[in-house]
Formats: sequence, C-alpha cells, structure tokens
Amino acid sequence: MKLWTTEIKAIDPLTGELKTWFGDYVQAPTFELAQQWCEKNKGYLKVTGELIAEIPFKEGTDEPDWGKKVDFDVIYNN
Repeated sequence: MKLWTTEIKAIDPLTGELKTWFGDYVQAPTFELAQQWCEKNKGYLKVTGELIAEIPFKEGTDEPDWGKKVDFDVIYNN
C-alpha cells in the first residue's frame, strides 16, 4: 500500500502565527482514498503527495547518505 504525506495548518503556540506543519503518513492505494481517510478520521489533515523515499543525511553534515536511502516505491509496490 502506498504512503501519502500530509500537512496541517495550525496556530504556533509560541508566536500565535498560522503555520503549516508536517502531518502524519497515511496508507492508501490512491491520493483520493488517502484524502477521504483524512476527512473521515482526522479532518484537519490535507494530503500533499506520495512518499516515495527517505534519504537521511550523513551524520553531522547536510550531505545526503544515499547508501541508507529507504525506497518506499519498491517496498510498497512489489
């Protein structure tokens, strides 16, 4: 099953400003079904896209560590 990224718009408790925050991952076969799940279960979330990979940084740097890449497209679509 595919993983979808979400966002939430909420007031920052420190500044009082409206900000966009990263939300939960949602598992669903399509974008539309992921958004339907959000509307039914967590109405404050909006689906923003499909998560296809996570690439960590090398420790202590801002350089990608391609050897530790997690490829969700391979994991969930096989």
